[in-house]
Amino acid sequence: MKIEKVTATPVSLPLAHAVKWATGNMTCQAHVLVRVQTDEGVEGIAEAIPREHIYGETQPGMVYVINTMLAPLIEGLDCFDLEKIHEKMAYIKQNLAAKGGIDVAVWDAIGKKLGMPLYKLFGGYRDSIEPSRILWMGPIDEMTAQAKELNERGYRAFKVKGGLNPDEDIARVEALREVVTPDTKLYIDGNMSYTYFGAKKVADALRGKLDYFEEPIADTNERDRVRFAHAIDIPITGDESNFTIYDVAHQIDIDACSILMIKIPRSGFTYGRKIAALCEAFHRPMMIGSQSESALGATAIIHMGCGLKTISYPCEFMDFDNPRASLINERIDMRDGRVYPPQGPGLGVTLNEDAVREYTVRE
Repeated sequence: MKIEKVTATPVSLPLAHAVKWATGNMTCQAHVLVRVQTDEGVEGIAEAIPREHIYGETQPGMVYVINTMLAPLIEGLDCFDLEKIHEKMAYIKQNLAAKGGIDVAVWDAIGKKLGMPLYKLFGGYRDSIEPSRILWMGPIDEMTAQAKELNERGYRAFKVKGGLNPDEDIARVEALREVVTPDTKLYIDGNMSYTYFGAKKVADALRGKLDYFEEPIADTNERDRVRFAHAIDIPITGDESNFTIYDVAHQIDIDACSILMIKIPRSGFTYGRKIAALCEAFHRPMMIGSQSESALGATAIIHMGCGLKTISYPCEFMDFDNPRASLINERIDMRDGRVYPPQGPGLGVTLNEDAVREYTVRE
């Protein structure tokens, strides 16, 4: 089954609420729809997600590099020759999210060709995953109200965006711990914005109230990252320090992270699975982070989270159930605090072509 054509289309999906974190903000999902068409009429689809302030990839840039640079390198190759596909794409340096989108779309085509859902192809370890929901920065009363409402819907893990002001972050978590159920996990994402002493102040004040701590200190400050990881009694979770398999190997080597994170938009499935194998070898549990996926991108999280044993922490979601905008016809199945994968072949979802036309960004 050969790749006949690869296309990237810019889309803009409205968010129900604007979101904010320590290093940026977002009012819509300015993403990229990737379609891989094959000579057998099978089409693979994926959501590629730019983050110019993190990866240096913009939506227009990703569309350009996929359509004019990456596509010509892999058109004509067999979908099953994934190592060869990635070897060809490696000729264009960086562009992790552009390559990740292509990889997911190729895997979707593979699953459709074989008639199997991807989580089964990845190992079929579990039939559902525990979701975590991101609580964005805002007034404490709004965050606690959101957490209570999400608790009622079954969520038992929340990420609190922090890093700007240790005292305010402490107050947010203390207020949240008062209103969520006792079995709810809470963790702060510092987006690498704390000093050592700021992070230590937060961890000390919230001892017994935080379950883990994501990226408190910059990866360029390795001495303090390792010092902090050994100074507290909860796990440190990676993210911005975990872009590539080489990054993950380094974080394991210096012992800066106890939980490793992948984000499928930047790793795809192929490198995500390689990272998972590395983490398994070093007994490091994993989680899947959210890159603010819409429903289409969220299906990729669910399949990988269900497929691999090493991904044992709650997997993150943001706006996949946004009623205002979705590129797919299906609704994601969440019941009793668990998220279940679509059972159709590949990602198990179909494009809503009317929505694609409506949300396509036109010059």
